[in-house]
Amino acid sequence: MRALLVFEGGPGAILPLVPLAHALRGAGHEVIAAAHEDALPTLLEAGVPAVVAPRKSPKDYREQRAGKLVPISGDLDERAAVLGAIGARIAADTVHDLRDLVSHWRPDLIVGGPLAYAAPLLSAELHLPYVAVEFGFAEPLNWHQVTVAELARLGFGELPSPAATLLLCPESVRPADGAMRRLPGEPMRYLPYSSARPLEPWMVTKGDRPRVWISAGSRVGTDYGLDHLNGLIDSAARLDVELLIATPDHVAEHLGALPERARVGWLPFDVVAPTCDLALHHGGGSTMLGFAAHGIPQVMIPNVVEFEEYLVPIGATGAAKVLGAGDHTPAALVSACEELLGDPSYAKAADGLRAEMAAAPTPWALVGRLEDIAAAGAYA
Repeated sequence: MRALLVFEGGPGAILPLVPLAHALRGAGHEVIAAAHEDALPTLLEAGVPAVVAPRKSPKDYREQRAGKLVPISGDLDERAAVLGAIGARIAADTVHDLRDLVSHWRPDLIVGGPLAYAAPLLSAELHLPYVAVEFGFAEPLNWHQVTVAELARLGFGELPSPAATLLLCPESVRPADGAMRRLPGEPMRYLPYSSARPLEPWMVTKGDRPRVWISAGSRVGTDYGLDHLNGLIDSAARLDVELLIATPDHVAEHLGALPERARVGWLPFDVVAPTCDLALHHGGGSTMLGFAAHGIPQVMIPNVVEFEEYLVPIGATGAAKVLGAGDHTPAALVSACEELLGDPSYAKAADGLRAEMAAAPTPWALVGRLEDIAAAGAYA
C-alpha cells in the first residue's frame, strides 16, 4: 500500500501523526508526506520521506504589499474570515503542487492531518479514499464554513466525506456542538512524539524542587508568541520550583533574564515530560494532549482566542486549570500553579485522563483498518 500524508500547519499538526507514519512504514507500506517548506525539517528529522507542498509558507499567504501581514483581530468571526480564506488557498496550492508527484507515484490512500483540506480535494480529484486525522476538539465551525465557501469560489466541488475519521482527543475533553465542530469518528491513541536530542542525566531525574515545564508552542519566535512566553517565565520565576523552558534553541537568546534554577532550549518532550509535576503553557492542542497522555496537571493561559473555547472541557475534568483573559496577572498565575502543585486531586484527575487516553487503539493497531480502506478502492 502507498499512503500519502497531507499536512497543513507546522510541528503542532505534524508531530501527532509521526507515530502513524512509522506504524505504516513498519508494516511494510510506502509513505510520503507533504507539508510546506518551513515544516519539512520536522518530517525529515522524524525519518518520514517528505515533499514540499505548498511551496510557500503560511506566513507568505498573509503578506500584503511591502511585506506587511494581513491583520488578524481577536474577534472570532473576523479571524475565521481571514484564516479560513488562507486555509482554502493553502489547500488549493497544495493540490496543485502535488499533481506532478501523484502522476508518477499514485497513492492507494490519502491521509489528511488536522485541518488539511487538500486531502479531500485530492481524494475527489484522484477518486481515492482518504482518512482524516483530527484533534477532535480544535476545529472552529465558522472557520470551516469560510474555508469550504472559499474553496467553492475557487472552483472546487463538494468535499467528499472521509472513509474514516481518527480522533486524537479523548471523549471526556471533547467540546459539545457549538463554536467548535464535534466531528464524528473513532479514537486513535495520542502518542507524544518530538524530535530527538542527545540525552543528559538531568532530563530523566529531577531534584528536590517540583519540576515545571513552560512552553508557548513550537512556533514561538521573535514574530510570534515571544511576549507570551516571557510573561509566563517572569510569573513562574516567583515559584520555588525547577523551570524547564521548552523553546526552539534560536529563541533562547531573545528571552529576558532567567532564574538560576531554569533550563532553556528544545527539550525531548517524550523523555522529559514524564518527570514534570506541572505544565504551564499556551493551550496548544499538541502540548495539551501530550501532557494529558503523561498524566501531568496543567495550567493554561491561551494566547489564541480559539483556544479558550476548546479548553473548557479539560478544565472541567479537574486535570487542568484554564486562566481566562481577566486572569492573566502574575499573581493569578502563581496562585493557580501553587494550587495544582499542592492539591493532589489535580494529579489524580490527570492520571484518570491518562488512563482514558491509554485505552484508545494505537496507530499500530489501526494499520489493518487503513489497509482495508485502501483495498476497498475509490468511492462509488
